[in-house]
Amino acid sequence: MPNISRASALGAATAAVVAAPVLFERLALAASKADPADIKLLNTGIPLERAAIKAYTDAAATNLLSPQVLVVLKTFMADHQAHLDALAAAVTQGGATPSPDTATLTVPTLANELDILNFAYTIERLAASTYLSTIGQFKSRDLATTAASIMGVETTHVALLAEALKKNPAYPSSFVTA
Repeated sequence: MPNISRASALGAATAAVVAAPVLFERLALAASKADPADIKLLNTGIPLERAAIKAYTDAAATNLLSPQVLVVLKTFMADHQAHLDALAAAVTQGGATPSPDTATLTVPTLANELDILNFAYTIERLAASTYLSTIGQFKSRDLATTAASIMGVETTHVALLAEALKKNPAYPSSFVTA
């Protein structure tokens, strides 16, 4: 069974929860003043966050996960829910309608816990890469900082999963590319 430290995952989530109210307030303020192109860019993250939540919900329903891994994946799912909620609120604050879409993910056969963790690793790498690719496109530096903050959480998920799956390093080089 892969070794994911519950303490590591929960510690990362706790740090995010403590910082969340301040970041959420800054995001709402920045979105209220944002260029429509920035709001559209924020809206592109919503379908991916929704897809990650669905993937983790479906994985939990398989009953293939050990209690320790289930706790960690539910923590990741909670992070994605927080991202979704913040992005949707910001899009609304910016005068637009949050995307109702859910990104389509290619789901491999999930026959055991290892399959699920490998799928989670793929999802988290996709999320991290997606946010990385948007940062430079924002006109608002505050919104770029928000995307970078979300990317940081996604890369934490990648690192924890990489460690559990013995995929070291989490990225194949010293630099992350989009």
